[in-house]
Amino acid sequence: MKDVLIINPHASKGIRHFSKEKILDALSSAGISPEVQQTERAGHAAELAEAAAKDGADRVFISGGDGSINEAVNGLVSAQKQGFTGTALGFIPAGRGNDFCDALGIPKNLPKVVEILKQDHRLRCDIGAAGDGTFERYFINGSGYGIESAINYYASESIISGKLSYIYGIVKSIFNDLYVQDAQIEIDGKTISYPFVLFAAMNGRQEGGGFRLAPNYKLNDGLLDICMVGGNIPKPRLLLTIPHLSKGTLDFPGILSMQAASVHVHLDPDKKGLFSQVDGETIIEHGYDFYARISPWKIDIICPPGFDS
Repeated sequence: MKDVLIINPHASKGIRHFSKEKILDALSSAGISPEVQQTERAGHAAELAEAAAKDGADRVFISGGDGSINEAVNGLVSAQKQGFTGTALGFIPAGRGNDFCDALGIPKNLPKVVEILKQDHRLRCDIGAAGDGTFERYFINGSGYGIESAINYYASESIISGKLSYIYGIVKSIFNDLYVQDAQIEIDGKTISYPFVLFAAMNGRQEGGGFRLAPNYKLNDGLLDICMVGGNIPKPRLLLTIPHLSKGTLDFPGILSMQAASVHVHLDPDKKGLFSQVDGETIIEHGYDFYARISPWKIDIICPPGFDS
């Protein structure tokens, strides 16, 4: 079995959760001897993951956060498009939020992480795609449009790391981006009008450092979990939805949830455009169209034994 370890030294703004040496020592103790690659720039993890798959790797382990995972996913999808389909993806959480790993039940305890990789329990996982109609980027966890994407943007731009960066992002976005946009939303071919401040199309359970926007998620059901916050609720009352989004209790005024295979959100071009993100990575700034769908691609991911979502 050929394994490749990709380490992002800049994950969590360069704060090292695990050194390369500690990771390799832990893997070695479990009988795993991967080829080691280290990212040098944005997008490099995608290139390394694609190259590993094309070189016959059985497993790629990514050490980083949700953004690093997103790059690895895009690299493996690119390899699949070229006929290289046999590579599974494993995770060593070392990022700012680690939302995808948290939902999988993968801890930040290195020996426990390595035990999960050793046991090699696999799940075939759906892959989503999102963009503005002129391009799309693949995602494994979630995509969004509106204030939650602004939160991610400000959190990643700040000098603060960890959960505090998301708190900073929330505060800044409330002052800069808390406005309701009237939108035409096409959901699996049916169009509705809905004013929203937050729109999320999720494959995983949570994003933004723990907001459970899809508490009933399934990673392999062929559907996105849609969460919208808005309606005709006064803006001050929209702030009351924050604790419910954090807990995943979505049966609350101002929150609308459903499932769909594809969505298209179109804003009035005379209004202010919105941020959009996939897996916490900004893909659109001040855009007027947002598309998200379940793609035809799937990736085997390594999960804790017993996990089945």
